[in-house]
Amino acid sequence: MGNRISDLVVKRRTSPLVRYGLMTAAAALIVLGGLGLYEYGESVAGFNAQAASHAKTEADAKISHLHRQLGHLQASLAVSKRLLQTDQVAYGDLAAALKRSDQQVISLREKLGFYQAILGASHKAAGVSIDKFHLVRKAKTWYYNLVLIQSLAFQRWVYASVRFTVQGRMAGHSSDVSYPRLVDTPLTVHFKYFSDTRGRLALPAGFIPQRVIVTVAATGHTIKQAYPWPHEQ
Repeated sequence: MGNRISDLVVKRRTSPLVRYGLMTAAAALIVLGGLGLYEYGESVAGFNAQAASHAKTEADAKISHLHRQLGHLQASLAVSKRLLQTDQVAYGDLAAALKRSDQQVISLREKLGFYQAILGASHKAAGVSIDKFHLVRKAKTWYYNLVLIQSLAFQRWVYASVRFTVQGRMAGHSSDVSYPRLVDTPLTVHFKYFSDTRGRLALPAGFIPQRVIVTVAATGHTIKQAYPWPHEQ
């Protein structure tokens, strides 16, 4: 079947340059429209890029300021720690010095009492007396220190005999240990104003000491003084 002339449609040809221009313009409109819609969406959603950038800049500045403050505080803390350590060292030195001073005062008071006992005693109280008796344990052995004095009022040398009687318990029963033994000669000291005697007390195995009696005989008089046995440290 053949075409008729009346059925033919004549179309006007468009230039390629015009088509390309139209397409470019359409793309530009689409992009611009999209950006407009994006900014509109940001404004509707409450987000503003410029405001966010400004807020970020302020936050960064505040963080930097806080970091500087933290650095200053850390430096101040380090200085305070050094000062505290210095104060602690100074306090320790002061406490040690005070302790030494207290010990010196105690020692001087003991010496003062010692010399007062020798120099200040009356004729009535004059004679041999026990000034000090100490017990100390070293390496499982007990050692004694006995100080006897005589008043300066008596310008003479004296002989004194000394015995130690340690009272305690052994095998569950009361028991005494003498040093020197009763069959032995007592310790003898010879002095004019004072005597500082030191020695060792030998105790039998299993003996539990409770107290010690010091007996001193001199110039026709006998002195007895009981001392509690020190607790072991």
